[in-house]
Amino acid sequence: MSDFTPFWISLRVALVSTVVVFILGIALARIMYHRRTKWTHLIESIVLLPIVLPPTVLGFLLLMLFSVDQPVGHLLTDILGVKVVFTWIGAVVASVIVSFPLMYQHTVQGFRNINPRMLNTARTMGASELKIFFKITLPLSKRAIISGMMLAFARAIGEFGATLMIAGYIPGKTNTLPLEIYFLVQQGRENQAWLWVLVLVAFAISVIGTMNVMNRERYREVD
Repeated sequence: MSDFTPFWISLRVALVSTVVVFILGIALARIMYHRRTKWTHLIESIVLLPIVLPPTVLGFLLLMLFSVDQPVGHLLTDILGVKVVFTWIGAVVASVIVSFPLMYQHTVQGFRNINPRMLNTARTMGASELKIFFKITLPLSKRAIISGMMLAFARAIGEFGATLMIAGYIPGKTNTLPLEIYFLVQQGRENQAWLWVLVLVAFAISVIGTMNVMNRERYREVD
């Protein structure tokens, strides 16, 4: 009988990281979408770095940042009592870093696709910026935001390299599905690895299929 612990660990890590990137992605997109300066380009370049950097490099940087002998790691571990390295929190941090660019890209593009005249009209009618954001910008960008969330969740489920570096492989604590597959193969237990491979493939297909349906409906509305 298969142990479903890796599935539940992956699900918890992915859900928590998706909530985090949802909040941070929308917040940063709101700040950035109407600004076009050299600083915004620099910030966006930094935000998008995880897309092009090898996951092991990201994992190494996170390991150095949150190590107990570094200022950030010391503050979290010894003062706040929060241990990141070799815990499921470390897996969440890794998932947030690698999935955040996907959430941000889709959200900020959704904001930028809104006709500025609509927003300016709302301003001339006395609507505050906060009201415009919640009543106009967010509703009109819901498809982009949902797509970003789905991709961020899928990326978090499939994260391997950075998670292995900062969280390690600790059965019952940090053995997410990708890590479990890797170590099952290393132990020669390919038959058990197949179960989780099929689960991840089925999940990926469902995400892609859902996004295709959403895009088809969007094009129908445009037509």
